[in-house]
Amino acid sequence: MRFLRSLLLAACAPFAACVTPVDELYGLAGQPPVDRAVLVTGGAFLGQASGGERTFGGDGIAAGDEMIPIEAVVDVLRRGGVYQRVALDEHAEHRRSLSARLRAGRGDPELLQFLQQARDDGFDLLLVVEELQDGPIERQGTNGRWPVTLATWLLLGIGVLIPDHSYESRATLRITLRELQNGGTLHDPLLLAGPIDLNLIERTDLLGVLTSILVPPFWVGDDEAAVGRQVRSTTTRRLLLSLARDLKSEAVRQRLRERAAARIGLVAVPGGFVVTVDAGESLSIARLRGGGEAAAAEAFAGQLLASMRRQGANFHYEAALPADANGLVQVLVGTQRGAIASATFAPGARP
Repeated sequence: MRFLRSLLLAACAPFAACVTPVDELYGLAGQPPVDRAVLVTGGAFLGQASGGERTFGGDGIAAGDEMIPIEAVVDVLRRGGVYQRVALDEHAEHRRSLSARLRAGRGDPELLQFLQQARDDGFDLLLVVEELQDGPIERQGTNGRWPVTLATWLLLGIGVLIPDHSYESRATLRITLRELQNGGTLHDPLLLAGPIDLNLIERTDLLGVLTSILVPPFWVGDDEAAVGRQVRSTTTRRLLLSLARDLKSEAVRQRLRERAAARIGLVAVPGGFVVTVDAGESLSIARLRGGGEAAAAEAFAGQLLASMRRQGANFHYEAALPADANGLVQVLVGTQRGAIASATFAPGARP
């Protein structure tokens, strides 16, 4: 009986990966988005590992190859509802060179032109995927689930589905969130995948599964290729999930508020919405994009600037959003010293 059960599991192993996983972004998508429009650029271009087995590197793969498609980054941001608007920089060669140019410092005329164009296109922030730094796969051996595996194997003749070995990839993904005035960094996380637990089916081949008929699964050795595939796939997924969760966290929202030249908010009131602006210095310009008729947008900007009042050391402004502003709207303001702040809202999606 034990032999038949194990043989059946071995036959079904190739189909285990076809099961559709639960969408891990479901809970994140239910949280309110960050009120920004973001342009995604750069790429997860492979950097060299310092030593040992590579997570992403291998035959035919060289430093500089893009290991996680930039489209996957855009997709996870959209499915997670991280921002009000997410778009991709479509120019592949430009994406590849932009990170180095941003690190080189300010004053690059072409870089400043690109940032200005992004502002003109209605974006608030630039998200740069800087680099995927490769690293070895660390094998941490049998984990604390081995008693469960042993009991299942003894009582039922199975145990191959219990994750009983742990691994961890030292590959990291670095991104930066940047402002569009000079390309300065607002947020600079280094993302990790964390420990990964694999069961016997995931970490070995058919021969290994058949071997578990005679010995407990946690004693069966690894198939290097299988472990590499599973760790690489899981690391990629977790890095993308970490990216979305980090960028939508309250800590990052607070950081954006603190580092902005002005804090722009949207408040629901009976019959519509009011835009509020709080800044450490007075405003010199205001602009509304996507707010319906041009005349209504100009009237809104005038009302906002005229509403100035002091609140302690800060300047407070507010004005009613035009009634026909139901799609995405961007509010952009500039201070007397030339600093710029902007935010993007979807008033029609708010209760």
